[in-house]
Amino acid sequence: MRVEEYRALREGAAVAERADRAQFRLHGRDPVRMVQGLITNDLAGAPAGRAVYAALLTPKGKMVAELRAFRLERPGGTEVLLDLPREALEGTREHLRKFVPPLFARWAEVSEDYRVLGVYGPRARAVLARVVGEVPPLEEDARVEVEGESGPLLVVGTRDFGEEGYDLFTPAGEAAALREALLESGAVPVGRETLETLRVEAGRPRYGAELSEEVIPQEAFEAIGLVPRAISFTKGCYTGQEVIVRLAHRGHVNRHLRGLLLGDAPAPAPGAPLFHPETGRPAGRVTSVAFSPRMGQTVALAYVRREVAPGGAVRVGAADGPEAGVAALPFGEAAPHAG
Repeated sequence: MRVEEYRALREGAAVAERADRAQFRLHGRDPVRMVQGLITNDLAGAPAGRAVYAALLTPKGKMVAELRAFRLERPGGTEVLLDLPREALEGTREHLRKFVPPLFARWAEVSEDYRVLGVYGPRARAVLARVVGEVPPLEEDARVEVEGESGPLLVVGTRDFGEEGYDLFTPAGEAAALREALLESGAVPVGRETLETLRVEAGRPRYGAELSEEVIPQEAFEAIGLVPRAISFTKGCYTGQEVIVRLAHRGHVNRHLRGLLLGDAPAPAPGAPLFHPETGRPAGRVTSVAFSPRMGQTVALAYVRREVAPGGAVRVGAADGPEAGVAALPFGEAAPHAG
């Protein structure tokens, strides 16, 4: 991670090429109804100016993908755009092939047609205004379309990196010129390592790290307050709903996504096991690790068994390994070092 990139994202404006994202387009007779029956959130009931963040699930409630779904009105009719991590691309493709009948919707991967540029930081909107005109402050998942040189430019609010942010969906042929204009207007280019550091600081799960087909949504979302953003309990049926509703009304998950404060201990690898400091029993696993300038120490995201609450501790790597403090997410502005 470069210090100047981190500072730009925290104090100014940064622009990132989001090559880690992929997209699918659904169109035809009723694409909204087809997507509505597959995701945990209510696309059909979403206001026109909002995307929905949701999970795509197996019938057993495990996560195939996390995604944002956009209902777009186009001259040829209503379309749905799905934006998701590239790590979830193959699983989503197979899911659509299995569950979307061509009679009601046709779908195609359109990742080569789009580019996503992220503009993040407290001065992000000011930079955008110089390039695309005035954009209103957008809370997370709110969206607007502004007119680009060859059609609508979709602008979506995000908080994945703990600061005000906007994801711009632009035709692939316009991306280079748009990026150059953002840089000329004061944004600093940032790479994936810096984004990953801020994501970990913000306590946001990512598919391929915290999220996978081994994870039920509540395990990732409940303790960090993302259930209302990702799951509707009032919409109609969808694949995997029975597991989600049963957990919400009659049960609980055995582990939660938490933060770890590692101090100056060696950074563990993702997947490193965690152990209860008193009993020595398995207590979870590490998922993502980063050095946090904000916290002044190495921090991590981890799944931790529910009996180890924030304020407690775990051993990392072995029952007699280094001790790490367990923290609620997102990480606070300051905290004592572990150990």
